[in-house]
Amino acid sequence: MSLPQALTHHAEVCDEIHELMLAENRILKASRRGLEDSFLNRKRAMLLSLTTSLESVRDHARLRDSITPELRGAMEKVQQIILKTLLLDRENEQLLLKTALHPVAAPALRAAPAAAAQVQRIYRQF
Repeated sequence: MSLPQALTHHAEVCDEIHELMLAENRILKASRRGLEDSFLNRKRAMLLSLTTSLESVRDHARLRDSITPELRGAMEKVQQIILKTLLLDRENEQLLLKTALHPVAAPALRAAPAAAAQVQRIYRQF
């Protein structure tokens, strides 16, 4: 595999990760809950794929002396995808933080204040 091919493959992997992050964003906005284990496993698998792809690009880049305009264009494309993904990841982190700080109350938890008020009324009577 040559450096241009490695960069093309790396761009494809980065696109897949960006799509996965978009899906995560939609899930977090729609459900207001954490992510399921199956989704987290998909993210871990993509991380392994990204690591492999990045190492391939680094290995080929070490062997190359100069960067041609075509390579520079491919590298800029990858950088743009990575920047979009990082911005999306930041938004996802904020959504996860909101979910962790303000979890959706279960119906049983909503009934608890009513039960507490009832107990207070009973104590006032006596």
